[in-house]
Amino acid sequence: MTLEQLTGAPADFDGERVRTRGTVQGLDDPEHYWIETTPRNRLAVRPGSAVAGQVGDSVVAVGRFTWRPDEGRRLEVESVLAAEEP
Repeated sequence: MTLEQLTGAPADFDGERVRTRGTVQGLDDPEHYWIETTPRNRLAVRPGSAVAGQVGDSVVAVGRFTWRPDEGRRLEVESVLAAEEP
């Protein structure tokens, strides 16, 4: 599943277990992390500790995708692996 698919039709995947790929980004205040392919294609990662040491790295993440109009897109992470370069 690509981030473009998840951001393009988030309601279609709400509650589904997905595997996706992106680059880890984060902010310190307040501390939070996400993966993205472009600024428009972002997906919050919870718990942030699952990717905290991988900022700037390309990863493959697996977990439960949720989407709420008032909260955005989120992945409850089950596993994160370094992505092999294409």
